[in-house]
Amino acid sequence: MGPAAPTPALVLVHRAGAAVDVGAPRSYCCLRSTAAGTRAVVYRSARDQGVVGVVDFLSDAVPRAGRHGWAADGVFRQVEPYLPRAALLADPDLTAVFAHLQSRRRLPEAAARRLGEMLPDLPPGP
Repeated sequence: MGPAAPTPALVLVHRAGAAVDVGAPRSYCCLRSTAAGTRAVVYRSARDQGVVGVVDFLSDAVPRAGRHGWAADGVFRQVEPYLPRAALLADPDLTAVFAHLQSRRRLPEAAARRLGEMLPDLPPGP
């Protein structure tokens, strides 16, 4: 048995309809504390809200050139089926995180564990 998939540590918000490169490394806006090996869940806002994937970060966060905030390289992996908002709000460990989610944020330990349990089997990060 190989290494276990990392437990998600962050939530990134993705606007419905925006393009996401599945499996291709690219730069993602993230928290300053993001390090290589961190896994984030990706929450789709607007229509069909819910967790639609994960990003496995390949690099540590660095200041965004010419812009405010931080970014790191990562790979997006889609979650099928996605975890709908209703399921997230029905879970006592997740409702506080997803009830009023507006931007990227760190996951509390109990919420991170619960999301790790709810996600389908995903391979370990790159």
